[in-house]
This record gives sequence, C-alpha cells and structure tokens, in this order.
Amino acid sequence: MTALINRLLRVAPGEWPKLAPFALLGFLLQMGLGIGFSAGDAAFLAHAGADNLALIFMMTPGVMLLYTGVFSYLLVRYSLDHVVDATIGLLIAGGLLSYAILGMALPPSWELPVYFGLKLYLAMWYIALYSLFWNYTDAYFTIQDGKRLFPLLAAATAFGMTCGGLIVSQLAGSVSLRGFFLIWSGVAIVTLPVAMLLRRRWAKIADSDVEEGDGSVTEQVGEVAATFRTSRYTLVLTLVLFVTLLLTNLAEFQYSTVFQQGRSEAELASLLGKLYAGANIFNMFICLFVFNRLVGRIGVRNVALIMPLSYFAAFGFLFVTGSFEGALAAFFAYHGILTSIEYNNQNMLFNAVPSATKRPVRTIVEGMAEPLASFVAGGFLLIAADRMDMRELSGIGVILGVALLLIVILLRQLYPAAMARNMQAMLLDFGQHAAPPAPSAAEPASAATLLNRLRSPDRAERERAMAQLRATRDVEAVPQIVSSAAWLGPRERHAIEHLIADWGDTAIPRLAAELGDPDQHPIARALAGRALAKLSLPLFTSRLDALVRGELERARPRSALAETLEAVPEPSRATRTLARFYRQQVGTATDLVIELLAIGGRLPDFDLLVVSLHSQNPKVRANAIEAIENGVDRPTFLMLKELIDRRPSAAVAARPLIDLLDERLASTNPIELVAAAQAIRDLAPPAEWGPRLRKGLRPGIGRTARATIATLLGLDGAARHTLVDRIDAIAALPAFAPATIEVQTRLAMILRDDRPAPDAIAVTMADGSQHWLARHEVMDFASRYADLALSMYRATDDRSYAA
Repeated sequence: MTALINRLLRVAPGEWPKLAPFALLGFLLQMGLGIGFSAGDAAFLAHAGADNLALIFMMTPGVMLLYTGVFSYLLVRYSLDHVVDATIGLLIAGGLLSYAILGMALPPSWELPVYFGLKLYLAMWYIALYSLFWNYTDAYFTIQDGKRLFPLLAAATAFGMTCGGLIVSQLAGSVSLRGFFLIWSGVAIVTLPVAMLLRRRWAKIADSDVEEGDGSVTEQVGEVAATFRTSRYTLVLTLVLFVTLLLTNLAEFQYSTVFQQGRSEAELASLLGKLYAGANIFNMFICLFVFNRLVGRIGVRNVALIMPLSYFAAFGFLFVTGSFEGALAAFFAYHGILTSIEYNNQNMLFNAVPSATKRPVRTIVEGMAEPLASFVAGGFLLIAADRMDMRELSGIGVILGVALLLIVILLRQLYPAAMARNMQAMLLDFGQHAAPPAPSAAEPASAATLLNRLRSPDRAERERAMAQLRATRDVEAVPQIVSSAAWLGPRERHAIEHLIADWGDTAIPRLAAELGDPDQHPIARALAGRALAKLSLPLFTSRLDALVRGELERARPRSALAETLEAVPEPSRATRTLARFYRQQVGTATDLVIELLAIGGRLPDFDLLVVSLHSQNPKVRANAIEAIENGVDRPTFLMLKELIDRRPSAAVAARPLIDLLDERLASTNPIELVAAAQAIRDLAPPAEWGPRLRKGLRPGIGRTARATIATLLGLDGAARHTLVDRIDAIAALPAFAPATIEVQTRLAMILRDDRPAPDAIAVTMADGSQHWLARHEVMDFASRYADLALSMYRATDDRSYAA
C-alpha cells in the first residue's frame, strides 16, 4: 500500500520524513490565514462594502513597502530562520490584538478605519506568508525535487485553507467574527515549535558551489538593482507577476461586487467559507495528482501559459453573461488556478533568476511589484468603477488576459537561456577553450609514422606530430587520428579538431563513420561530431536523433548490470571494479549525448552542463537537469534522466549473473573483458573456471587481457597480479581514487616492479607487495586527463568543489 501511495504521489522512498514537517508547517500557516481571511473578508464587505476595495488596492503598496523593507533588512541582517520565528510571533500578537480591537466599543467614526486596517492586515499576510513559506522551503529542496514535491506541499497549504474556510463556514452562526482571530492566534502558537523542530532536523542546501559572503544591506540592494539591469528574464518575470496581479485584483472586485448583493454579514461569511473550502479542495486535487505530472509532461515554460488562458476564459465568460456563475468563474480562476498551478509554477520560474540575488529579488517582487499592481488596479477602479458597468470591466479583463499571454510567451523563450546563465554563475568560471597551438615547422613525414607519435609521453613530440599531420593532409588517416584523441589532452584534441576541419569536405565521410561507430571511444566520437558539425551541420543534425537514441539504449543495459553487480552479497575486487566500470560507462554515454545535443544547438554550453551534473551541490545539479529538460524532447529527457538519476532500472536482468558475465567475455573493451573474467573466477565453482574463461582467449584480445586470463587460470609463467588487482591497488590511493577506471588502467599499465626514482609513488597490492609509478609519467597523464588532475589536486585540499 505504501509503495502504491508513493508511486501515485511520486514520492521517493525515504522522502516522507522530510516532506511531512514542511507540509505540516504550510498547513498550519495557511489554516490560520484561511480562518482570518474568511472572517475578515466577510467583516469588510459587510461593514465597508465592495466599493471600497479600490481604496484597499491603492493602500496595499504602502503597507507592503513597510513590510518588505523590514523583512528584507531582517533577511540580510539575520537568518531566514529567525525571520520565520519573528513572523509567527507577529501572527500570535496580531490575532490577539485584532480580537481585542474588534471587541471594543468604538465610536461610529472609527468603524470604517478599523475595517480598512483589518483588510490591509489580511492583504499583507496573504502575500507575506506565501513569500515566506516558499522562500523558506526553497532553501531545503532542489528544482527537480521541487517539481515533484512542491505540489504536495501546496496541497497541504490548500488543505489548510480548506480547513480554515470550513471552520468559519461551520461556526459563523455561533462564533463572533473577532473570535476567529483568537483561533488564528492559537493556530500560530502551535506553528512555532513545528518551525523550530524542522530546521533542527534538516540542513539547508546551498544555492551554489561558490562561497557567498554575507554582504551588507546596501551591497545586497546594489546586487538586486544590478540583477534588474542585467537580467532581461527577471524583468519579464516581474512584468508577468505584475499583470497577473492586475487581473487578480480586477477579478476580486468583480466577484466581490456580485457576492455582496443581498447578503448579510453571516451569510457572506458562510458563502465565502464554502467557496474557499471548495476552491482549496480543487487545489488539493490539482496539487496532489495533476500539477507534478503536468509540469513533468509539458515543462515549466508551457505550464506558465495556463494562467493567462484561464483569466482570458473567466473574464470572457463574465463579459458574455455578467452572472453569478461568471463571478464564480473569476473566483476559481483566482483562488483555484492561480493558487494550485500558477503559484506552484512561479516557484520553478524563480529558479532562473540569478541565484546570488534570488531571495531578495523574490521578496521585493512579491512584496512591492505585486502590491504596486494592486495600487494601479485600485486607482483605475476608483476612477472607472462608477463609470463602467460589469461588462465593460470584464472586457478590459479580456484585453489584459491577451496581453499577459503575449508576455508569458516572451518569458517562455527567455527561460532556457536564463537557466543556463544561472548555472554558469553558480559555478566557477571554467573559461573558454584554449586556442590551438601554432604548428612548428617540421619536415614532412608519412601518416604511418606520425600516428604513433601522437601517443608519445613527450608533449613536444606530440605537437610536432600534429604539425606534420596537418601538412600531409592525408584524409585516409582520419579514423586513426580520431582514435588517438582519447590519448590527448583537451588542448590537443581541440587542435586535432581544427586540423581535420581544415582538410575540408573530403573528411566528411570518414568523420560520419567514426561518429556512428559505437565501438569507438566516446572522446573520439565527440571530436568527430564537432569536426563534422563544422564541415556539414545539416548532415550532423540529420543523424543526431538516431545517434542519441542509440547511445541511450546501449547505456541502459550497462546500468542494469551495474545494479546487479552492486547487489552481490560478498563483492570482490573484480565485481566492484566492473560495477564501477559500468557506472562510469553510463556516465560517459550521458556526457556524450549531452555534448552531441549541445553541438546540435539543442542544449547550452556542454562543459557547463556536464560540470553542473557532476556537482556535489544538489541545487546546481538539479538546475542542469532542468536546462536539459527544456532543450530536448520528452522521450529523450526521460531516458537521460533515468540514467542521470541512477534510478533502479526496469531492465534489470532476471538471468543469472554468471551467464551475463560469460557474455561480457566477447567484449572488445579490454577493461570489461578482464574484469568480467576475474569476476567469473570469483563467483563460479573452480571446476567451471577453465571452460568459462577459455572463451575469452580468442584471437586479437591483446597481451594484457591474455596475460590476465592466464593468471586467472594459473598457467605456468603467468604474472602474479592481474590487471584488475593493479587497478584496485591504484584506486586505493587517495590521489587516484576519484579518477576514472580508464585513467586508473593506464596508470596500472605503467606500474614498475623496481623503484625508478626517489620521488616515485608507491602502490601496495592486496598481498602486501609494492610496485612503483614514475612521478613524471603520472604528471604527464595528469596534463592530458582532467579527471586525474582534479583528483590529485583535491587529495591535497579538503574543500568541496563543483565536480
């Protein structure tokens, strides 16, 4: 039953302990607000009337200016946790004060100001509690988790509003309106320990991998101002919220005018309580079962189109009918669609705002831009309400709905690029590709003699070989040149790419063949793809979808094999190495797919995306996934996400592991072959070793693989240690442990029995024997393989890094 609920709500195992306290916090905050809002709205409409809503709209910015200034200062001066505590304290005091004031025998001249103050108080908390809760919650979840879990939290807040509305609806005949504010105060008292316990149990997630200074209030204000100057996306998002609130205020004026006609204070309280309850039951259903599937299916950008279309339809219906049903449509567009879909989606849209200023920007936008919309709407209604009938006001709503739709379409176009820029800002500056080295003059030589020199440990020798290859213009050597790319560093690969592209169209057929060869090294295939795109982008684009699908489909069985090997009860060196190998193969495949998609123009900067995906910061990683989701079609994204998330694969084989390993003996990859052979030796009965392992002794497998199988079979003259033994010993060293198995294998190949120099690196085998790595050879490898260089650097520094 638990598994069914988790699958239905899209909650991963183990997430409920974190999700539940946040849901409870949202429920309690909104239940209190629902009680105060239902009772307060009824009191305002009964004592002040809907005609005065225009003045409320105009006065709201003043209240919010004060609140936003204080809130922003406290947010910078103190932690968000302390601001939450202070807010709940104000709710307690505000409820008690409202109860006291509404019970006083005030002179008639004070009645209108009191109810104006009450309505403004409610308007402030309606905006402030929403902003506070989601700012607070956002600090604990990534965007990808948020797309699944925020709708559930929104459902909890909707359920809170529902309960608050039902409490007022059911008790309106027996409890005075001021009594409901006393109840709100009691709910706030219960809320405080929930907030305190929550932050003690769970840690916040940093917004970036770059350490952020605290900064003064003045500095933060300057950064926010710079964000509005430099981020077009932030400006358009602010405009979207502004126009949305114009429509919201117009909708509230329209339905309030209809609802107040012919109803007493108690009847209004009962009607509004039922409507708030009904709207929030709808919101709960949308949040629990619809929103996360909707945003997962069509994406954040497309969900943003729903709100303008809803307001357009609601005002269109009100324009045509001018009826109570039309007012209900406006009410549910506001309290239903806006709350359950638009507000949830805005939580995602804010992730594309520059991360350094996201919280203060959101506070200012929600605390000032939205009330400014209320001021504009209020000023307009104050002038026009007496001169225009409901049909004419609804016509203006239709026009604004069309305007909002056009603005959202612009926002939709800006979103992917804004996410990409945000990712870049959240990481260190990785710079641009280095320019290819200038070729040195050299005597011409044949491509049969030059290709081997590309693998030389001497960098100068490799550069001379590339210069001579450039001069030969031997397109027949393109496959061999591309294959050599895996032995070269990034700068040298970039030079090779330019070298081949300079040879022109004659290289296209060979590049296309290398790109499509699944047995070719991924680094070589990526180089071929970049060179091919430079020579013939239409040809590259025409093959891109097939290349991506093929690579992802080949990666899925590797993921399944890794899961099977990781589940071995007593893992051996070989099963650990092979499982790691398959995991890294899956990672390499996804990296290749992302690079090909970036070359084809469907994704932003490849280096930035890959570094972000490998980040240890969950928010940075989730933003990279979001950027990918917005750049590719849904089937491709689902296949990619399954591999990126390392989800349990549906393709996990039911066949015995030993039979699967037998099949791996036919692999053309020497690492996979020797690891599979040793895993068979570890798992199979001794009587089966010979028949099974001899299958791997086929022509053309290479000396290292042949020597390893000979050692496993115990043949005379065989080496003492297998390649897997040497890889495992190298992986045990902190300086080399995070490096890829491919790099560890290349280090294993240059292990020596004798110490070559005093600064040589000792490698201790499992049996205690020592072997040695020449330090200058290790440093040469580090200059060519970035993961080895980073691994060695991080071994000397305990700080956290992006990858």
